[in-house]
Formats: sequence, C-alpha cells, structure tokens
Amino acid sequence: MFKSVSGTVLSLIVAVSSLAFSKHVGAETKTIAPSAVSGMVTAPVDGDIYRYKAVLADSEEGADLYIFTDAGDGWTQNVYAKDIVWRGGIGQEPWIEATEKGALKVYSENISIGRNRWEQILTIAYRKGRFLVAGYTYTYYDTLDPDSNGICDVNLLTGKGELNNKTFRTSLKALPVGEWTMDTRPSECDEN
Repeated sequence: MFKSVSGTVLSLIVAVSSLAFSKHVGAETKTIAPSAVSGMVTAPVDGDIYRYKAVLADSEEGADLYIFTDAGDGWTQNVYAKDIVWRGGIGQEPWIEATEKGALKVYSENISIGRNRWEQILTIAYRKGRFLVAGYTYTYYDTLDPDSNGICDVNLLTGKGELNNKTFRTSLKALPVGEWTMDTRPSECDEN
C-alpha cells in the first residue's frame, strides 16, 4: 500500500524489496510516507535469521526505527522503536549504517545550532534472537570553549564504560531496541 504524494503515486523502487512500509496495530495501519524515510540498510546476520532490514523514519518528535528480519520465509517486522533518537533540522538529522560484522549503528547529532554540539551513536546487535542496544557513544564540544569537550563510550553488554578517559561501570543493561527512547542513556554520561 502506497500513499500518493503531490498527486503522484510512488511505486518506489524502495518498495523496499517487497516491504510495504506499514505497521499493523490491531485494526489500525500506520503507513510511512516515502519522504519520511531517513535511511535504510540491509545486513546479513549469523544465527536463526539470515538478514535484517532496518528503516529509520522521521516522526514528529524524532525518528522511529523499524527492523524487519528474514529467516528464509520472507520479511517479518521484528522491532518497532518509537522515537529512538532525536531529530532536528539541517545538521540535526539522524542516519543509520551497518557495520562489517552486521551490527547496526544509529546516529543522531546537533552539529549546526547553538554552541553546544554533540553526536550520539547507538550500536544495535542481534543476540540470542533479540535486537539489543549494545553500545552507547556520546561526544560533545562547545564551539566557544575549546576546553569543553569529551566523550562517553559504554558497552552495555558488559557494563563497562569510559567518560573522558575515566573508567566506570554502569547499571544500565543492554535493552531491547523497542524499549530505548531518545531520553534513555547511561546516567554516568550525564557528568559532562
């Protein structure tokens, strides 16, 4: 099912390899407008699925993440994460990419507005049949104070993290992707 945009029906080459961008919620269907798609990647995975397809779509507040999996019998929606990351205007748009090992990285940033600039990276891994937010990296800098900058990097699978070259352990565990929101982060990273 495709929506008409400006009177033109998009049969979108991105019917995304046979995916209609619809989220069924009971009797209600949510269709993603093609113009809302911020990014899409497909990556192979070892285990009980062959591959996954991740779609990042703009929402009112941020960006939603959809993950579809293929275990050999076609695509099935596995994850819906509403407002997983923040989104703003130019220089503030999120994007996604897959790593060589099949992990998914979800980037969000503010590199254009105000003096406090930042980038956040969520690393999503497929473990034991679930997609988990396995890593969290946050870098920041002040455009007017060159000494005000830093990085917080956390492996949520092990609980080990580092904030500006000081190690710590976090109590925040690797969460299923659908439970992560743009407001979730290790509290230890707030000390910047």
